[in-house]
Amino acid sequence: MSLFEGFLFSRLHLIGSKSEGPSYFLQQWDYGELLVKKKSTLWQEDPALQPFLGRKVDIKGNLGPLGVEYDSIKKHIMTEESRRAAIKRLIINVKPEKKTLYVNQTLPQDPQKIQSFKFSLLVKWPFRSIWRGLCPTSQKYDFWVWHGGKCLWHWAEGRVFAPVNTPVVISGGDFVEFPEVWTFSPYDIKSEGTYLVVGLYIASGQIATAPFEVKLVSK
Repeated sequence: MSLFEGFLFSRLHLIGSKSEGPSYFLQQWDYGELLVKKKSTLWQEDPALQPFLGRKVDIKGNLGPLGVEYDSIKKHIMTEESRRAAIKRLIINVKPEKKTLYVNQTLPQDPQKIQSFKFSLLVKWPFRSIWRGLCPTSQKYDFWVWHGGKCLWHWAEGRVFAPVNTPVVISGGDFVEFPEVWTFSPYDIKSEGTYLVVGLYIASGQIATAPFEVKLVSK
């Protein structure tokens, strides 16, 4: 039995007009993806995997030709080996523009009315040298917004990236900022609560997360 570490996410598949239900994947630190075979009925959510969506996890299981057959899953815990490997790694943070997003639902529903909210991925090399990495495509980073075990926004979805190796250079010193904007219809936000933004720096395979609050303004 092996240990697999990474970021758990799902994709919903359709066969004609019928849903096949979610498929689960583990995005590893090198940006590779492994299918995690669910133990539920084809069209149902896996009750063991579903609560960990959008989180860093440790999965114990066996790797077969069709993916990982999991035995157990838990929140990721950095081991001593991981800590030693992290000493010479980049510092990665993800930052919402504000701690609270106020969603304006006071106006009549109109698909033309949108709101926006900015996130920044902050990358720093804390040494007096130059960090060099490589991305498998022209995409250098990615963002997701999660709430209630569902992905509400994936920055890279629908975008096209050149399929060429892209060198990355980070000089030691201050943080390098990669800002992007989430645009959405206010009425697509159904509930208040704590949401999670996930940022990935592809060249190093490092992931950072940050919570933010969502409040609905209807009066």
